[in-house]
Amino acid sequence: MRVLHLFSDWKWTGPAEPTLSLCEHLTDLGIDVTLAYRKTPEEFKERTVEKEIKKRNIKSYDGFRLNRYFSPKDWIYDLRAINEYAKRNNVDIVHTHLSHDYLTTVFSFLLRKNRPLIVRSDHKRDGMPVNTFMSWAISHTDGIVSYSKKIIEQDIKGFSFPVERTCVVPPGVSIHSGQVKDMRGEFNLNERELVIGVIGRLKPDRGYDVILKAFSQVREKIKHVKLVIVGRSSQIEKSINEPLAALGLKDDVILAGYRVDDYFSMIAMFDLFIMMRAGSDGSARALREVMAMGKPAIVSDMGMLPELVEDGGTGFVVRPEEHMLAEKIMALLSDEGMRKTFGIKARELAIEKWSYNKQAKMMAEFYQKLLISRP
Repeated sequence: MRVLHLFSDWKWTGPAEPTLSLCEHLTDLGIDVTLAYRKTPEEFKERTVEKEIKKRNIKSYDGFRLNRYFSPKDWIYDLRAINEYAKRNNVDIVHTHLSHDYLTTVFSFLLRKNRPLIVRSDHKRDGMPVNTFMSWAISHTDGIVSYSKKIIEQDIKGFSFPVERTCVVPPGVSIHSGQVKDMRGEFNLNERELVIGVIGRLKPDRGYDVILKAFSQVREKIKHVKLVIVGRSSQIEKSINEPLAALGLKDDVILAGYRVDDYFSMIAMFDLFIMMRAGSDGSARALREVMAMGKPAIVSDMGMLPELVEDGGTGFVVRPEEHMLAEKIMALLSDEGMRKTFGIKARELAIEKWSYNKQAKMMAEFYQKLLISRP
């Protein structure tokens, strides 16, 4: 079986990690996988898809342009190039991950008989938009994959797509087992202070308004607590700094910035974790990484977050309202035994359900099912 994966964003964004890890583990199963990617267009010091592909030694191809910002010239080039590549290499399945590479693939094979099967991973937080154009594209699609049961149900209903040609695969997560260092000294935190952790881009649509208002209520009752926010954004002024000043929380909230080398050490410092809204890809990677390190989590009931956290088992699921969030934060901060119990169960769940090997096996079985049932 030969599978061509397409990924049209050179930046290390939410869908990048699961895409590369899936390709790695499918290869381990003996499937001939090639990942076609967009080359880094400029010198970039931080992580990129291209750097990670080379680091992980994933079989790859950089002969397509995959310009997701849409250049008619690049798009026309790829229409022919993808078709010719698939023909030349006897590709059985083209697995697309982002809207640009998906729609380019659909158009590329539009007039071709005996084309490869087209599989679309729905990485979107709220699912693919249901409209006439997308419905037309889906009608030329052989399979849809998502981490979320809710998203798959939306796609089945919205596009009248056959349920047997969909697959819900568990999101994978790397279980960190290396050494971590004590980060409290860097932030002048004493051993008595409790730490609430948040990880994500500092954008207004990520629920920081609810988190900060809830934390303000918590601070009125519990004084030895700090909120540590890991992340960055050009929108930090509107999403974080202005609300902090209005709530008088500047001395109680630590903006730790973007972390790479000590990322897991930061997580180790958390007593609990909060996520009110997943990123645009919806997979909530940070939440899964935190739970895999044995930390309890409080999440909202939005998107696939309730599918990841067992309410009352590995954490709490709440409506995105500051009063409800504050109540659950105080319940966890006040009960060390509950935090430990939830954390142990969270790690067990991550090890049992979020294995990249398990994900790859399910995907391979889905590929085989689609090929066998092909008309």
